[in-house]
Amino acid sequence: FYTAVSLGVRLRERRVSRKYSLGSSLDLVRPGPEPYPTLFGGRREMDLLKKELEEEMKLGTDDPRSHAWYHGPLPREVAAETLFERDGDFLVRDSSSSSGDYVLSCYWMNGPMHFKIIRVVLRPKKGYTRELFQFEEDRFDNVPALIRYYVGGRRPISQASGAVIFHPITRTLPLRVIAEQHAGSSKAGGEKNGAPNKRRSLCSTHTDSLLCVNPLLRCVCVGSQPANMEHVGRGPPLQSAQSDSNLRTGSCFQLDQFESLLLPENNRPLDPSILLALKELFNRSDANTTALHVLSVDCQVARVVGVSEEQKRLMGVGSGLELVTLPHGHQLRQDLLERHHLLALGVAVDVLGCTGTVSQRATVLHKFILLAQALKDHAHDLYSFSAVMKALDMSQVVRLQMTWRALRRNHTESAVLYEKKLKPFMNSLNEGDESVVQGPVAVPHLIPLLMLMEGEDPVENSDRGCQLLYDLLQSARSIAVHAEDYQSHAHSLLSGDHRPTSTPLLEACRTEFALRLLWGHAGATASRNERYEKFDKILCVLSDKLEPVKHSPLPPT
Repeated sequence: FYTAVSLGVRLRERRVSRKYSLGSSLDLVRPGPEPYPTLFGGRREMDLLKKELEEEMKLGTDDPRSHAWYHGPLPREVAAETLFERDGDFLVRDSSSSSGDYVLSCYWMNGPMHFKIIRVVLRPKKGYTRELFQFEEDRFDNVPALIRYYVGGRRPISQASGAVIFHPITRTLPLRVIAEQHAGSSKAGGEKNGAPNKRRSLCSTHTDSLLCVNPLLRCVCVGSQPANMEHVGRGPPLQSAQSDSNLRTGSCFQLDQFESLLLPENNRPLDPSILLALKELFNRSDANTTALHVLSVDCQVARVVGVSEEQKRLMGVGSGLELVTLPHGHQLRQDLLERHHLLALGVAVDVLGCTGTVSQRATVLHKFILLAQALKDHAHDLYSFSAVMKALDMSQVVRLQMTWRALRRNHTESAVLYEKKLKPFMNSLNEGDESVVQGPVAVPHLIPLLMLMEGEDPVENSDRGCQLLYDLLQSARSIAVHAEDYQSHAHSLLSGDHRPTSTPLLEACRTEFALRLLWGHAGATASRNERYEKFDKILCVLSDKLEPVKHSPLPPT
């Protein structure tokens, strides 16, 4: 894993999570003893090979050679019999029967399948040609775009086969070396070589050559394989997303099936009577009790506890903490980002919706600081802890200077706790520093990883640049490796004497409830960007009403 930085993480290409998901930018080789000294001559030669491979991966994204799932003229037999292990495995190779064409080889329904990528040459005007690539209907300007379409959308390659691809088989040797090994093996076996392939890839691979380097061929690829890859490799095969209700393209938040005890049918957004009842509900519970109820719902959404064997089989991993590191965990990542933001908005609404005295608003801040501490130290839920901290750091809340002064005056201990302990702790988590976490954790801090995997670069404006990116990737690896430990600790917290039992409180912690509460029955189904944009304006209005902006009078002219 430590070769992540050395294999071409560049500042101008930080938004690479989509590339990671196809195993195309970085092939991370796990450190170990000196591999194959007789073949490559030792560590120095291996380092040179890694550098050469890095240069290939730096080619333009439209070039198949820059993607690790491209294996050049790999023999059909090698792809079918040697490399594939489970449904969804795939690679792209050169066609052995048609020079200049490509073939997608994959594994589906316990057997190998091979699909020729149709190349269409268009000549719209004299002296100009354009190539398009397709399987059945949709055409693309290049092969990588074609592969991204079928991997990202989990679409079947053909209607007849139903084959779906999502696990790239990555190469870890430069195409030149693979070609040389294949040529040498072919001559030794007395085989006759045909005309050389005139396409830009000069690679040609032999079965024996690949067998001797196969341990390096199944390396960890960020975003396409979990860190504990050996365990996953022995797990059950993943099935098509079309037959998997847990990996469906839609959100796991099903508003049409949500039945509420607290919300009336066709409720309005931010209904004052509902907000008042909700405030009274939370006032009846202490911070520790509320934190455990939040943890319970978080664990359900993130699939940390209560994951059935069928769900594990369909996910291909044991929990959502591993799934979020994989390409087909896209929807779960989106759901977790959505829930995190809604939790933050709920806290902000409670603070900004308090139209009483400044001291009363300071008391609300005090209660949420205690809740943040309870989420951190009692429920060990760093995911929701970061949501509460995000709310308290929103510009609409931070600007309430009179409220924060009242907090320091009336609740000095809470103010000190927030400024001296909770905020520095939050900053360290955002930078991927796990050393600040003391003791067991039920739900880790996921947001930087989720943003990175979804292309919302959390390090884009950071001075630390690549070091921060490296720390976040190390943190992601740690989350996947320790997923079972998180599950075990969460289960112990939620099954003890203080396990969550309040049905109304559990409902108030659900994401569907927040959607209905904040945007009403009609607005909850609107697009995410539209909802967020409008609500941000609402928060600004509420904040300005509480503490209006004071405009200095213009000096006399």
